[in-house]
Amino acid sequence: MQKALFLLSIPPPVHGASMMGKYIQDSKVINQAFSITYINLNTSTSVDEIGGQGIAKYLRIVSLFFKVLVQLILIRPHFTYMTPTAGGMGFYKDWPLAMICKLFSGKFIAHFHNKGASNYQDSKVDNWLYRRFFNNTYVILLAEELYTDICKYVGRERLYICPNGIPDPYQELVSKESNEPLKLLFLSNLIREKGIFDLLQAIALLKKDDIPVQCTIVGGDGDISEKELLEEIALLDIKEQIDFLGKRYGSEKLQLIQSSDIFVFPTYYRKECFPLVLLEAMAFGLPIITTTEGGIPSIIRNEENGLILKSKDPQNLSLVIRKLLYNKEMRSLLGKAARKDFSQEFTLEKFEQNFLRNIEQIVLKEQ
Repeated sequence: MQKALFLLSIPPPVHGASMMGKYIQDSKVINQAFSITYINLNTSTSVDEIGGQGIAKYLRIVSLFFKVLVQLILIRPHFTYMTPTAGGMGFYKDWPLAMICKLFSGKFIAHFHNKGASNYQDSKVDNWLYRRFFNNTYVILLAEELYTDICKYVGRERLYICPNGIPDPYQELVSKESNEPLKLLFLSNLIREKGIFDLLQAIALLKKDDIPVQCTIVGGDGDISEKELLEEIALLDIKEQIDFLGKRYGSEKLQLIQSSDIFVFPTYYRKECFPLVLLEAMAFGLPIITTTEGGIPSIIRNEENGLILKSKDPQNLSLVIRKLLYNKEMRSLLGKAARKDFSQEFTLEKFEQNFLRNIEQIVLKEQ
């Protein structure tokens, strides 16, 4: 059995990449295929600390380097798998780790759960770093749309696509009773670029037109504080329309998704790739309103299994929400199509199959 060193993110903090890291670490299928040693890449304890600095964080980074070096020397892996950061301070932390792994192991696989290389590649220093990072590196992306971010450095012959997948939380599509007002759901870390303030403004516009709507907001750990969010809600005079619950995990979170009618995710987050929250909403057959950011077009097809809109446009968002609120048949058709696509393409079992196929193809491929 081939030996492998897996450097990936494990919660906390909770975000898409760390959840997928946990699924990989816990996967019997993947762990039966290789003899894997795991090291947690996280040096941040919360989402809002990601990209930050501090003495405690620097000490965690130094400790991480030593852990990786020791394991490389001890196990001499046939290949190393890593989920690096594509740009910024995270990339500068991951770069020397990648170089060490290339020295002490066989093939090096970088599986990106974020994007941003194209934002830094015009810098001479960053360009030099990227060229060395991607040299003889096999790359796994979450969606074809994300290739433009690294196409300057990675040829198609070293590129593999592996969409995320999650455990199926529900086996049957629940028929929801018609209720007024219908429930919207926003579920994400409270990051401004996730479009949360655009959603609040859209709800204010709906209220102005006397359209009954309720929105549950679930999330925390971002660049927006709870105080700032509540102040914006008060300023827009939509306290009665908003139910802010803060963080929710596990079965409590899934119950909230199941009890909602429409999932709204108007993201323009520059690092957005393949949001797991969309897969969770699809699993429960929710009609989805979202944007084309990152790899989302590989998940949601406009007017087939969801509705796509232009980001940073609260007026248009309010119109799209209104469209779904008054069209029960469309909500049903979109929700059923979303559930079908999830069960066929985005379950954890499907991810494990795709992941193993990609890894095995890379391992067997001649250098």
